[in-house]
Amino acid sequence: MSIALLRTAAGSAACLLTFLVAGACAQGYPTMLQISPQGGGRCIEVPDGDFVQDRGLQMAECNSTAAQIFVYDPAAMHLTIGDLCVDANGGKPGDLVKLSPCGAGASQTWKSEPKGNFTKLVGQNGLCLDIRYGSKENGAPVQSWNCGDSEPNQLWIFQRE
Repeated sequence: MSIALLRTAAGSAACLLTFLVAGACAQGYPTMLQISPQGGGRCIEVPDGDFVQDRGLQMAECNSTAAQIFVYDPAAMHLTIGDLCVDANGGKPGDLVKLSPCGAGASQTWKSEPKGNFTKLVGQNGLCLDIRYGSKENGAPVQSWNCGDSEPNQLWIFQRE
């Protein structure tokens, strides 16, 4: 039996065990990320739909285009778009997030935490996905920042597609 076949069998067994214990295997789902109405109510997108490494993200009017459809995988805690992962880019407060090839690093892990009707995305070093300076304007960049208890520019609505 090949190693690849053994890995596939082991993965299937783990998924089946998870299904039996937890009720289902987690999968990624397509979503738009809309900031809370108090934070401006807009969505984040890849500017110009330019899915390339090191590209930053920005706030824009929600329009359901491919540039705004991310996939969130709650099991891996990855947020992807265009086959790239949203990366904390250093993991210090104020670092602009960017797109990077997906890997297993902490900078690409975004844990979803429910906050009332919203969700916080907590990444590397306990920093939150955040709209820089609390801006409500189109084009405002997305960064990692210190998590607040109920900062409107850190509260997200997952608009499942």
